[in-house]
Amino acid sequence: MQPVWITGGQVYDSARRKFRSADVRIENGRIAQIAKRAAPKRGESRIDAGGLYLVPGLIDCHVHLALPPEVADPMAPARRSDAEVALHYAWAAEKTLMGGVTTARDVGGWNHVEFAVRKAIDEGKAKGPRMFLAGKLLSITTGAVGYYPGMYDVADSPDQVRAAARRQIAAGADLIKVMATGAILSSESEDARAPQFTKAELAAAVEVARDNFKHVAAHGHALRGIRNAVECGCHSIEHGTYADKAVLQLMAKQGTFLVPTQCPFAVIADDPAIRDTMPVHLRARLEAARETHSKTMAMAYKIGVPIAMGTDAGTPANLHGRNAQECVLMAEEIGMKPADVIHSTTVNAARLIRQEENLGSLEEGKFADLVACRDNPLKDIAALTRLALVVKGGTVCRNEI
Repeated sequence: MQPVWITGGQVYDSARRKFRSADVRIENGRIAQIAKRAAPKRGESRIDAGGLYLVPGLIDCHVHLALPPEVADPMAPARRSDAEVALHYAWAAEKTLMGGVTTARDVGGWNHVEFAVRKAIDEGKAKGPRMFLAGKLLSITTGAVGYYPGMYDVADSPDQVRAAARRQIAAGADLIKVMATGAILSSESEDARAPQFTKAELAAAVEVARDNFKHVAAHGHALRGIRNAVECGCHSIEHGTYADKAVLQLMAKQGTFLVPTQCPFAVIADDPAIRDTMPVHLRARLEAARETHSKTMAMAYKIGVPIAMGTDAGTPANLHGRNAQECVLMAEEIGMKPADVIHSTTVNAARLIRQEENLGSLEEGKFADLVACRDNPLKDIAALTRLALVVKGGTVCRNEI
């Protein structure tokens, strides 16, 4: 791959949280130089980014690329073959990349087909983000398994949790996902306000993850389940709906990340076709929890809990490729400043997945992952939903300049 300069743009400085005029030289997939003025050598090409705002590639820390969001009832696609899932997964990965997400953390795949798709992406046989995978999520015996049979690995004791965690790592997982509480998009017999894994079971997952240099993402709506996960050393809480001030303060103190996932609660309101045809109990749960969830996220932000962006893409009406709408919701519903939204979607997200040396900011030596907007996202965060350029590892994936 020949070196290339991206010139004339405004480059985001993550440390100072502002843009500056600069040109970016890319070589061997990484940022080789950031200069006030390009000095191309023979054989080096140039992309004119005049008038554009260059931001680090977006990192979505909570996706489910195996799930089809166009389906109102999550039970409907539960019996797909692995071949069907793999084809959908590859399609969703490409849509996600074109939406500006150059790195994604999938916190629940499907019968491990995601590892094959990731391999194809890494080998250049398919298009998609850099993938950090949990494999199957770990759960107690629950009715939700019927909704997502390829996504769950059931474990009902600390020893079973250890075995299940090891199965995911053996398959190639980068993290372990645990169900600390019930889910909202699940069977009528499951309650999101109830804890699931015990502290002993959560501790077993954390033990295996730490021994293998991995981190643990804990699905958590219920207060007691969230506290159990935080006290046991889980590294991120996904959703966090019913957290209280005390547990959020503990998260801030320990540096436990919160991944808000505003999208599942908000997007169904804008899609009547999905909203009106989804199972009644699911719609009622989402509508009942939305205000509480947003208020909890706003409280977490004010307290100083570290926040990493995550969409839960794949849930009903939560479309792959529209991940940047989460950034808009973080500003509008949580009250986050645009600079903090960008920080959560880049720097913090890279820290959560333990890739801060390679990702999250536009700096020399890091991977050349970047997106370009026509408008300044510090003034209008929705600019991230209107991209002119997507570059992953120095490869131009989308160019509408």
